[in-house]
Amino acid sequence: MKKSLRRRNRQGRRMSMRLAMVIGTFSGIFLLTMGWLVYLNFNNLSKTRASGEAEEGGGISLNSQGEILAEFTWEKDPVTTATLGPDGTRCGKDAHSMSGGRSSTNGLSPGPNGKDIDLEFEASELYNQEGIDISIDYRKSEPEGSFFSRSNNFNFGFENNFITISYRTENSKGGSEQVRERTNYEIPDDPLYRTYRFIYSPNSGKAEIFVNSVIVWSHQGNANTPLYWKNAGNIVIGKNMNGNGADKAILDNLVIRSTGSVSPLAESLLNFMLEPKEGLVKVHWSSSANDKVDYYTIERSVNGVDFVNVSNVKSSPEKNDGEEYEFTDKTAASTSIVYYRLRQTFLNGKFVTHPLSAIKFKTEKDFAIERVNPQNFDHSFDISYFIPKSGRVWMQLSDPQGKVISTETFEAPKGKNVHVYKDQQNLQRGEYTLNLIFDNKKVSTKVTKS
Repeated sequence: MKKSLRRRNRQGRRMSMRLAMVIGTFSGIFLLTMGWLVYLNFNNLSKTRASGEAEEGGGISLNSQGEILAEFTWEKDPVTTATLGPDGTRCGKDAHSMSGGRSSTNGLSPGPNGKDIDLEFEASELYNQEGIDISIDYRKSEPEGSFFSRSNNFNFGFENNFITISYRTENSKGGSEQVRERTNYEIPDDPLYRTYRFIYSPNSGKAEIFVNSVIVWSHQGNANTPLYWKNAGNIVIGKNMNGNGADKAILDNLVIRSTGSVSPLAESLLNFMLEPKEGLVKVHWSSSANDKVDYYTIERSVNGVDFVNVSNVKSSPEKNDGEEYEFTDKTAASTSIVYYRLRQTFLNGKFVTHPLSAIKFKTEKDFAIERVNPQNFDHSFDISYFIPKSGRVWMQLSDPQGKVISTETFEAPKGKNVHVYKDQQNLQRGEYTLNLIFDNKKVSTKVTKS
């Protein structure tokens, strides 16, 4: 009996050991798999940002027009390493990546010793663009500095806390014209990141500065005018920016894009029209250079600044001048106003982005309480409300326990109405819930008897 019991105990221990080994093996495989997936996720984070299709730290998708020339997210050292495009050649000796970037990521810090960031990269032919789009996240750290500069030909930064811009464009005499201005936008004195963005379009000759996608400055120059900065020297990011000697991240998410080229065919677009149709949009356009265009790109925006590609339409060389192209955007509108624009990409690789157009959709207003006056009432109050069609309305007043203590019903016409409530029950002082009921829908607000 004892021998049998000892044998069973030994068998039980062996089975327990085998089970533990199996569990340990699967646990190890699981941990290795999860670790590999986490690595892949972080390894591809920058690639997602570089695509320009994911949301940036500021919550807004980057403009999809043009080619990304360079992108820096400064997620790790060395900070001269680009997420996309050529790496920097040098930077301030104390500049480094650290936590505190936008949206819980890392950002670029100048370091603790008061040295400027001065991240420099070689201005090769890649950067000799006729137009430019520069976007960077910054939180205030000092009164003066430069986001992006290129010798004396270009500087986008701030002086005495106000955003400034200086750039040159070509003129007809082979020289240049300079635009140099201090904007009226003062950088707020708080620790919040904001996206500062400069866009110059050579096709329209227009320059604009945005803060969190809101325009704060613009200048209209001559159309079909390129920037004057070829072979102007290297580009410096964070010039004269030392964070006042504080070791904290102050820059994040730098993206540099092209914005098109001057083209003798820029005026070949003959028309561009938007037609609303059952909540969708039909886009019409025609061109006088179908045989010289590779394809057209329809772009859409909800704010008039940040555009996404809707579709590419191949050019039809056999079309006659003025013969229409047509495309229906089947994406239902999410806002009452939607912006569209057309980009022509020519056979030589150059492209022109044409001015945007807007289309407004009719939005049906729903049943709602608009105003109660006065909210603290003594004997009566007026309630303004909207109903989408004529019909019967019920009004209820409930005490804090939810008990209905007053009910009225009345007919009302479609649109905005005003009803006068009179306290004929001498209600006690306190807060009450006012309910309006119409067409099986209820809307509520609070009122107080004083």
